[in-house]
Parts: sequence; C-alpha cells; structure tokens
Amino acid sequence: MKRFDFPLERVRRWRREQAGLEELKLQQFRAEMAGLQVAQRQIETERAQSEQQVLTQDYIDPLLLESLDSYRQFTAGKVRHLEGRKQQWEVKIQEQLNKVIEARRKFELLERLRKSAFDEWQAAVNKEQEELAAELFLAKSQRKR
Repeated sequence: MKRFDFPLERVRRWRREQAGLEELKLQQFRAEMAGLQVAQRQIETERAQSEQQVLTQDYIDPLLLESLDSYRQFTAGKVRHLEGRKQQWEVKIQEQLNKVIEARRKFELLERLRKSAFDEWQAAVNKEQEELAAELFLAKSQRKR
C-alpha cells in the first residue's frame, strides 16, 4: 500500500500559517490597546496626585489653583484623545477577531478533510492487511495438506 498523501496538504499548511499570522496581529492589537489603557491610568494617577498635593497644602495660592485647573483640562483632553484611540482600536480588534475566526474556520475545514481522508486510507490499509493475512493463512493451510 502506498503512503498517505493528502492532496491539499500545502493549502492546509498555508491556512494554518495564515491563522497564526492573524492571531499574531490580534495579539499586537490587544497589546496596543493595553498600552493605551496604561497611558490613560498613568495620566489619571498623575492628575490625582497633583490635585492631592495642591489640596493638602496649608495655604493655597490662587495662581496654583488656576494652574491646577488648567492641568485638569489638559489631562481631560488627553484622556478624551486616548478614549477616541481606544475606540478605534476596539473596532480594529473586533475586525481582526473576525479575521482570526474565519482563518481558523478555513484551517479547521481542511483539517477535518485531512482527517477524513486519513481515516479512509487507514481503513483501506487495514482491509488490505486483513486480505493479505487471509491469503497467507489459506496458502499455509494448503501447503500443509
């Protein structure tokens, strides 16, 4: 019996590589989103520390309060900008997730076809071995007679 050969093996391997690449892109997108979240938390933490530092002083200079208010507005603008970028990345992540699902689906389809073809090949090999064993048994029993 000849060895197992799946005619679509190259396509199956290519689909597996494509799925891996799409998953890698998804990881990169999620890392970018995580970086934006870290940046936002850092801005918010720095703003809270600045407010705490100013408001815990015994004497608060009105100029310092004005500067604090300007800083709050500045950080609020940065946070809004980061929120907008996060929303853009959320859309990209969702689109990439759909691509990953589609790439996996295409690979798994070929994987199921390969398994089915292998099972059929294995059944044929087993049948051929059984027939060969039966022929050998008959030949051996006829020689004994």
